[in-house]
Amino acid sequence: MRIFTLAAACLCTVSTVLAQIQPVVTDNQGDGNVDWADRCIVATGIGAPNPDLPEAAQRPAAMRAAQTIALRNALETIKGIFINSSTTVKNFMVENDVVSSSISGFVKGFQQEGRTKYMSDGSVEITMRVPIDGIGSIGEMIMGSGIGEKPAITKFEGEKAKEKTVFTGLIIDCKGLNVKPALSPRVLDESGREIYGSAYVSREWAIKHGVIGYAKEVEKAAQLVDRIGKTPGQIKAMKAHGENSTDIVISNDDASSVRSAAANLKFLSECRVIFVID
Repeated sequence: MRIFTLAAACLCTVSTVLAQIQPVVTDNQGDGNVDWADRCIVATGIGAPNPDLPEAAQRPAAMRAAQTIALRNALETIKGIFINSSTTVKNFMVENDVVSSSISGFVKGFQQEGRTKYMSDGSVEITMRVPIDGIGSIGEMIMGSGIGEKPAITKFEGEKAKEKTVFTGLIIDCKGLNVKPALSPRVLDESGREIYGSAYVSREWAIKHGVIGYAKEVEKAAQLVDRIGKTPGQIKAMKAHGENSTDIVISNDDASSVRSAAANLKFLSECRVIFVID
C-alpha cells in the first residue's frame, strides 16, 4: 500500500508565506495563460496610437484599444479551458447561449492588473486578470448548475482497506503522465470506479476553491495547508485518462485506503485535493 500521511512536522511553514512559495502552473490557451495555481486567467493586449487622431487623444485611445484586446484574449483563453475529459468551455458556450452571454459579460467587467506599460513608439500594453473561482465567477457559471448544495455521493462504494486511515486532504502525484488541468476532473480506480469528482463535492466549496487544486511539486503542495490540511494523504497516479487527459487513474490499493474511513468524505466534499502536474 503506497498511500501515506505526511508528517505534520513537514508542514510547519506558516500560511503568511504561502503567496511567496506557491508554484505557478500555467496552461497556455489562445493568446493568454491560465494560472492554475492562482486559479486565474491572465491576458495582455497592446494598443497602437492612431495617427489620425489629435496627439492628445492618441494615448487614451491606445489604452482603450489595449484593454479591449486584452479582454478579447482573456475570453479566447477561457474558451480553451477543459471542463472535463471530453468538453471545453467553448463547447459548453456553444450549447448554452445564457452561459455564453454571462461569461462574455463577466470578462468585459474586469479591470487591469498592475500598471499600464507605455512603449517608446506610443503603444500601450495592458494586462487583465480574471479569476476562475468565487461567487459570480466563470467556475460558478459553468459548474454551478451541475453541482448540488450537498454532495450527491454520501458513502463510498467499492472495496475498503481493513485498516482505517483518515486524511485532511489528498495530494496526487501526476508527474510524467501529461495530465491536463481542468475545472472538473475525476479520480478513478483501476476498475473505472470513481473515487473523486464533482458528485463528491458541495457547491459552496467547488465555487470557492475549485474541484481540484494544481501544483508543480509535491513538497510545495504539502505546504498549502489551507487547502489540504496538516495530514494529507499522498498517492502516485498510475496514468491519465479520458479524451483530454484530465482524469487520472490510481491503484485499487490506494483507492481502498481512501475509502477505508467514511470521515474521508468530508475532505472530498470540501475539494481538498491537489494534482501535482508537470
